[in-house]
Amino acid sequence: MDLQNKVVGVVGRKGSGKSRIFQRILQRCPRVLVFDTMGEHGWIPNRFNSLEGVGRFLAWASLQDKYAGSLVPQDEIEPAFSQIAEWVYDQGGMTLGVEEVPFLCSPAYVPPGLDRIVRLGRHHEIDLIYTGQRMAEVARRLTAATDVFILFQHTEPRDLDAIVARCGREIAEQVSELPAHGWLEWNAVSRAVSKTGKLLGV
Repeated sequence: MDLQNKVVGVVGRKGSGKSRIFQRILQRCPRVLVFDTMGEHGWIPNRFNSLEGVGRFLAWASLQDKYAGSLVPQDEIEPAFSQIAEWVYDQGGMTLGVEEVPFLCSPAYVPPGLDRIVRLGRHHEIDLIYTGQRMAEVARRLTAATDVFILFQHTEPRDLDAIVARCGREIAEQVSELPAHGWLEWNAVSRAVSKTGKLLGV
């Protein structure tokens, strides 16, 4: 997938394989910062538990062609993300990954820092990729701005209704019929499924 100038959402239940897809996409990006809410991404070489560490890392990274770093937040999540979002927006030229975005949002609320990146990040060469367990829990403001969805099996009526609202009934039906660890990639611009697959050994 070409991630340039895109917002990508990876949505699926715990254990479905969404974090593996998230990792695969980010590993193809040259400049990456991940807000690792769950502390699951040990593959990232520069992992920090404090904002001070991330601040120093980004100052160094501003002069690099390639880098990958993450913050595993230890305290209140939203204030930590607010600072990360401000730094990312100011620096630009990177891919921001957000693991389990519903920890930051509600269906009707997106924190201001994330909203600014969603609305204006393209102008700062910022790509965004996020994960969530349930489509119904991802903020509508965010799903409306998402260019590409990678959807794993959903069966809950509320989640399928949310997929109908954003992607259409045909896609919701396809998602409900996916096998365990199966996924489809839906492009919001072309309004078509561009790829399907199934993860093995999850």
